[in-house]
Amino acid sequence: MNAMKITAVLFLSYFCFSFSVTICPDYCTCYFSNNITSVVCVSVKSLHDVPENIPPNATTISLEFTNITTLKEKDFVGLFQLQELHLSSNMLTNISSGVLKDLHQLRILDLTNNFLKTFPPNLFSTSLNLTSLVLQGNRLQTTNPLWFSHLHSLEWLDLSNNMLTSILPNSFQNLTSLITLDLSNNKLENLSVDLFNKLSKLERLNLGNNQLYIIPPGIFDHVLNLKYLFLNSNNIGKIPVGLFNEVLNLDTIDLSDNKLESLPTGVFDNLLQIGAKWQQGPDLSLNPWVCNCDLKYLWHWLTMNSKKVYSLSTTVCAKPETVSGKQIITLSEMELMC
Repeated sequence: MNAMKITAVLFLSYFCFSFSVTICPDYCTCYFSNNITSVVCVSVKSLHDVPENIPPNATTISLEFTNITTLKEKDFVGLFQLQELHLSSNMLTNISSGVLKDLHQLRILDLTNNFLKTFPPNLFSTSLNLTSLVLQGNRLQTTNPLWFSHLHSLEWLDLSNNMLTSILPNSFQNLTSLITLDLSNNKLENLSVDLFNKLSKLERLNLGNNQLYIIPPGIFDHVLNLKYLFLNSNNIGKIPVGLFNEVLNLDTIDLSDNKLESLPTGVFDNLLQIGAKWQQGPDLSLNPWVCNCDLKYLWHWLTMNSKKVYSLSTTVCAKPETVSGKQIITLSEMELMC
């Protein structure tokens, strides 16, 4: 009798295992463990559509490095348990508006390195639990505030490496849980002064490698938790007086590779946490500093905080000719004459 029971159990186990294997889509590998079902279809160039027969209990799907061009309404129907959807490095040019409608548990959506120029306005309207949205490496030229209007749980938004020339006002007004915002490597020339006003939890903001030429006064006055700010590799020629007066938790600020010739007196005076975590806070290198009396504040601040500063060796004078190429920190007060 015991032998018969053991045989029956083994048969059922084999049947269940065989069934779980056979439901895995073609070209994919499936992993089943502890209520986690992962479907992985990577580097399958013959794949031009989302495969059928995805297990209905799938929690993670990775469809990457394929030739999929379109996401259709039916592609993820019934996948109510899906938490992660990775769609990077495909050939996506079009996404149907209702493709995410059943994915109420979705936490992570990665669309890195596709060819997307826009999204349907209501694409993310049912993605109320989304915490990470990665859109980098596409061809977006502007934003639509409707894209993000329902994403109250979003903590990480990556829009880097697109073709953004503008960001419409109110684009981020509902992202009240956002901690990280990456807008680097775009073509942004200016920003509206109230763009970040509702991002009270924002800690990391990357605006590097754009074409910004001016930073509006007061633009950071409402991001009180900001710790890491990257403004490097832009065309910024002037920092407004009091720009950093409200961001008292700022630890790192990168102003390198801009067109700065001087800084306003007292610009860093409220930043008592600068460099607290990484020991090196500001990067002011690769700017055309004019080393005259207008630079005395910066010279004195660098002297007092030299251990907190990145790239001191390339924080040098561009003018006047008598001190061109000389490190600012090595100047004497007599050399800073007008």
